[in-house]
Amino acid sequence: MKTIKFSIAALLLIFAAGCKDFLEEDNKSNIVADTYYTTTEGYEKLINSAYSTLRNVYAYTGTSSAYLFEAGTDMYVEGRTGDQPKSLSEYRNLNPDDPYVLAFYTNLYRSIQVCNTALYFNEHTAASANLPQRKGEMQFLRAYYYFLLVQTFGGVPIVTDYLKEPKDQFGRNTEAEVYDFIISEMKAALDLVPETAQQYGRVNKRAVRHYLAKVYLTKGYLTKDYLMGDYSEPIGKPEDFVTAAQYADQAINGQKLTTSFEDLFYPGNEKDPEIVFSIQYDPGSLPTQTTGGNGQGNFFGPYQGGQGGTQGYPWRNYALCPTMYVFDAFTANDARFDATFMINYYQRYYDYYDRKAERANLNIKYYYKPKWDTRTAEQWKAEDPAHRNNATVIPYSPDWEASQRTVADNATPTVKKFDDPKSLFSVGNGSSTRDLFLARLGETYLIAAEAYLRANNTALAAERINEVRKRAAKPGKAAEMMISAADVNTNFILDERARELVGEFHRWFDLKRTGTLVDRTKTLNREIKVNWFDKNINPFLGPDGKLKILRPIPTTAIDLNKGAMTQNPGY
Repeated sequence: MKTIKFSIAALLLIFAAGCKDFLEEDNKSNIVADTYYTTTEGYEKLINSAYSTLRNVYAYTGTSSAYLFEAGTDMYVEGRTGDQPKSLSEYRNLNPDDPYVLAFYTNLYRSIQVCNTALYFNEHTAASANLPQRKGEMQFLRAYYYFLLVQTFGGVPIVTDYLKEPKDQFGRNTEAEVYDFIISEMKAALDLVPETAQQYGRVNKRAVRHYLAKVYLTKGYLTKDYLMGDYSEPIGKPEDFVTAAQYADQAINGQKLTTSFEDLFYPGNEKDPEIVFSIQYDPGSLPTQTTGGNGQGNFFGPYQGGQGGTQGYPWRNYALCPTMYVFDAFTANDARFDATFMINYYQRYYDYYDRKAERANLNIKYYYKPKWDTRTAEQWKAEDPAHRNNATVIPYSPDWEASQRTVADNATPTVKKFDDPKSLFSVGNGSSTRDLFLARLGETYLIAAEAYLRANNTALAAERINEVRKRAAKPGKAAEMMISAADVNTNFILDERARELVGEFHRWFDLKRTGTLVDRTKTLNREIKVNWFDKNINPFLGPDGKLKILRPIPTTAIDLNKGAMTQNPGY
């Protein structure tokens, strides 16, 4: 496929920016790459450039991958009209020419090629003292990218060579072959990377174990009973769930969730011990102060019309807003609700952070009254008239689920987990320097719980879930948050993942993995329900009558590839 033709040297220079902890931008365009990458400095820069490709895969751009991760699920609807891709949010005319799908596919293969280059030079330099560890890091990162590919597209070409010249013939490997490759590479990486990396952000054994657990969990579902495709020749097997649980427990390694949910996502706490793997965005490594950063927070919440850290209001675009299902998933005993959403919105939004010690003396602009708050607006204001009398109280109602006509009325609570008071105003570009958490310990517990459920051990599944819910409980409410083995089923685990992981780029994969994408979106996603299923139209059915759950292979990847490259069912 010619979509991955490029100049290796040029690409590596483009991706040379990285995280200040261990990545620094350094343009070596005047040095021949093959020579430079055999030196200690050059090879380490090459490794750093491979880590930087994570930013491109998760970039906040016009064709952001966030839509592939979150849109068109039970948790998110579009909050405004405009350039949001209805092909992904409503499955409206999703086709092989979709620019979001093409960008994701292309970015992943470009990133894989950087990893391939790093692995090639790992065998062609003796300059670095860390060659075995660096090899493990690159094997893991490449396998991670293939995990994203196989979940999204099914079987794809496995490319492992350092391509010095353009190549346009790639055969499509089977889904089973891709999973075998991922597991083999991650197991090899597990033997090479350390338990604790000397430099924060590098791959360590916990990260590999977390993802091995997730890979085995995902693979385990792919049997003849799986409803999201033809697996009459199974890829998964029952013991995959046992293996997934084992790896997850090894990643947990007895560590409890001791950081409060609010503090876990509080700005400045990017290196909490619970973070398993993340993308780093140090200010010194970004192209400018308003480009190239983390744009995760820009998606989730209402437009607040601000100028970033200058004036104290974040810029958000209503791109993805929570469904009523998300708001309804929480209870009065769950502290994650207040820690996820900005319930008390001050006159200056960022005063929540900048004047934390003074919150009791700040005027509230909006109060989003949860469904369990039985006070009237008048009663709530009377408790502190000096700071609440001029507030607008927005009580829980179906209006919380933003419509495409909602733009600037602040009717929808904003997701605050990714707020960055230091970011500058930046329309269409990520400007946050907060890390993007790809994996954290709370999810590891939920992966273990799901694996134990599928392995028919609901008692241990409940234990793992209760560790998550214990941390989530409001003071004095831990007992009310505990569940029993009888409570554990697939829907409960998906609900728990919804409460724990709002906005964290997992949901589409969760629903696809568990075979619940169609059923949950047709009942819990308003736009999909009203625009399609209520009209007796199934948007997941292709013209050939087959479910189109996998994303389409981009047209250019097929047309420009002289190898055997077939399209996915339904397209």
